[in-house]
Order: sequence, then C-alpha cells, then structure tokens
Amino acid sequence: MSLSDSISRKLFKHTSFLGLPLWVLIILSAFFVVLILIFISLCFICRRRRRKSYKDNYICLPNPIPCKPRRYDSYSMSSLDRRLLPRNIYEAEMSHGRRSSEGHIAGTTTQQHFIVTDDVESILRYLPVAKDVWRGSKFSLKEIEMATNSLAKENLIGSGDYGVVYRGILLDNTRVAVKKLVRGSCQAEDFIAEVEAFGQVRHKNLVKLLGYCIEGAYRMLVYEYVDNGNLYQWLHGSPEISPLTWSIRKNIIQGIAKGLAYLHEDLEPNVLHGCLKSSNILFDQQWNPKITDFGLAKLFDPEWSHLIMETLGYVAPESPSTDAFTEETDVYSFGILVMEIVSGLIPVDSRQPQPYLIEWFKSAVANREISCVVDPKLPEMPSSKALKRIILVALHCVDPNINHRPKMGDVVHMLEQCDMLLNNDCRIRRETSSHDHPEESLVAANRTNRGEGSKKSLPALNDVGNESTNHEGQ
Repeated sequence: MSLSDSISRKLFKHTSFLGLPLWVLIILSAFFVVLILIFISLCFICRRRRRKSYKDNYICLPNPIPCKPRRYDSYSMSSLDRRLLPRNIYEAEMSHGRRSSEGHIAGTTTQQHFIVTDDVESILRYLPVAKDVWRGSKFSLKEIEMATNSLAKENLIGSGDYGVVYRGILLDNTRVAVKKLVRGSCQAEDFIAEVEAFGQVRHKNLVKLLGYCIEGAYRMLVYEYVDNGNLYQWLHGSPEISPLTWSIRKNIIQGIAKGLAYLHEDLEPNVLHGCLKSSNILFDQQWNPKITDFGLAKLFDPEWSHLIMETLGYVAPESPSTDAFTEETDVYSFGILVMEIVSGLIPVDSRQPQPYLIEWFKSAVANREISCVVDPKLPEMPSSKALKRIILVALHCVDPNINHRPKMGDVVHMLEQCDMLLNNDCRIRRETSSHDHPEESLVAANRTNRGEGSKKSLPALNDVGNESTNHEGQ
C-alpha cells in the first residue's frame, strides 16, 4: 500500500464529530481560523482610527481657558465634532440654523464672531444658554474634563456643603455649571434614579439639570449656568446701598415660593429640597430667582444634612436630627429665608446679643418695632402694609407647631393676595384724593360705590401688626 493511498484513506475516514470525514473538518477549521484573523485585524484597524480621530477632535475643541487670543466661531466645528454631540442637540442646532451675526444678550449687543481672551467671564457671556429640554445626558469623565479644562482651579466658581462647582463649556458651546459632589453620596443605582427624577423638573424658578457623570467614585451633576451670583452674596456682600430694592426682594420671595410649591405639589412623586438657604438661590440678569440643589439632601446621610441646616439656622432647633426632611421642614426654611431677605441679616450670627435671627425678628414684632426689621441698605422703605403682610407670611411659615404651617401653594396665594389688596388700597387712596377736585366729584362718587367691597378688607391690613403679635404669643 502506497503512502498516498494511506493518506487518502485517513482523510476520507469518518470521524466521531457528526460523522464528517477528516478532510471536511480540516477545511472547516482552517476557514474559522481565517475568519478569526480577519476579525482581529478589523478590530485593530478600527481601534487605531478611533484613537486618531479622538486626537484630532481634541485639538479642535474650544478651550474654556485658552492660552492666547484667537478667532472663535461657534459654527466652525468639524463634522467629527458634530457627530460627538448628542443627537437631539445636533438636530436642534441644525434646525435652528445659523444665528444672526449680532445678538442681544443681557441688554448688550454683541458680535457672533468674537475674540476669545483669558477672561473666562467674557467668553461665557456670549455663549448660548441651555435648552429647556431634559436631554437625559450621561457625560463621561473625559467630557467633563474637556468642558472644565480638567476641573481647573481658574474654573472653580464656588463650594458648598455637598461639593464644589466649576464653570464649563460643552461641545455645543452651552455654558454649564458642573457640581462635583463630595464623597459619601448614595450608591450608583440610587444616584442615577434620583438624578433621572430631578432631570424631569422644569420651572422658571428652578435651575435646570442637564445631565450627570458617574464613573468610579466620581458623582457629578451638570446644570445650566446662571451668571448673576446668589442671594447670599447680594444680601451680605453688597455695598452700603443694596441693588436689591423692595420690589425686587418681593419678587424674589414670590419666585422662591412658586418654585417650592411646584416641587411640593405639582410633581408626582413630590421633591423635597432639604437644603433651602440663601446661597442656593441664584439670579439671572433680570433678578429672577432660581432654586438650585433641590433634592440633593436625599443623596446624603440625613443626619449630616440636618446638622448643616441646623447650624446655619434654617431648621427648627427642636426638630429631631433623625427625622427625614418633610414639606414642613422646607416651609420653615422658607420662613427663615424671608426674614433674611427682609432684614439683610444672616440666620445665625454669634456676634449679636440675640444670635438667632428668628428670635430677634419675633422680639421686634412683639414690641411693635416693625420698621426695625427692614434692611438698612434698602434704597427705599416699603409701605407699612406691604411689610406687615410679608412678615405675617414669614411668621406663619416658622410656626413651632408644624401642623399650623401653611402649604407652599397657600403661601403663593397669600403673597398674590397681598399684592392684590395693596393695589386696591393704592387705587382707593387715589380715588379719595380726587374728592378735593370739584370737577371730579361725580366720578369719585361712582368709584367709591364700586370700591366698597375692597374697603371692607382694609381692617385686615391694618390689623396685621396685631395679628403678628398675637401669633407670637401663642
């Protein structure tokens, strides 16, 4: 028997694997080996291309802190940069089309093309604000580092109880504030669930949450950028004459109340703030208040959050630290915040004979020294009736009996009713003064008859001081 015949017999001999001849198995094995080699080669080529494209894209990105002046055009991004954008942002930008070469931002007309300098604030002023849509964006750590120049110190704009905040610029040139939470927040699953819930919140008096980043121990939140400081800075760091007039402060109080009412009563499930204080009230260029950090207290140990708020004077001292935050807790914090806005004093000041603002406030009201609680830095004094109404709202909110504290929706109605009553009162005074003019006597008589219903509510305004005193005596 020749060698070739022996090999042929072995090749055509049926094996135990599906009864296939040996030569068939050899061909199949070689085929699969070739496929595997081709797959490995393709993966290697794709990986090299991806690395190259990433490097090219990184060079093209707008640097939030450029080292030297250069021409900047928000529409000069490459097609690769566009592909890196979230799909809905890119489509929204394309549908919007090219913006006009000149835009009116914060009352100042500026060119669309501008020179980028080392002054970060001059960059941020010209960039578009965040879209009013929840993108559900989960940012990578590299995206955050690119937006904030690797969390550079020059981009640090604030720090608080829950973390530090950096300014940043996304790939679509949207200004953002990135809050890097301190370690010790909740687990990844709970964090994502809570952030997804916060992201759906949309109200003109709430700071928009645009997305989040969670990698390893990092927990970051990406908010819209609000560029006019916070309430604490303007109340306690402003010059002798505060830019916060009484009208502005009244609108601030109403805006905060509406934002809280939305969180408490218009969402299902509702959202509790848990950390309502003056540094968490941001302003836009029109002094519209925007509440930030709502719901963050839920991500941390409740005892720690409670201790922070109690130390700052925004939680009732008799409230047990083991209790979870409730709507009544937020209402109490709102009452303290109103007192702070009216008086311009911090809630706890150990340098004062009465360190707690609430005790000093109650004492002044009980002694009928209403005018003494007004911030001396106000450019003008509010009317007595307007002041009494606001004080009465604050005192209701800090009632020691939590069952007697109003809902935030009721607070909004109280504040709106206050405006309506004061407007009616002003109208009646104007009508009364017209009696001094004989030619208007008939018109004044008719107006007086129509205003009788409004006059019946005036005693309530005049008795606010007495109501406040009685309220404190309970």
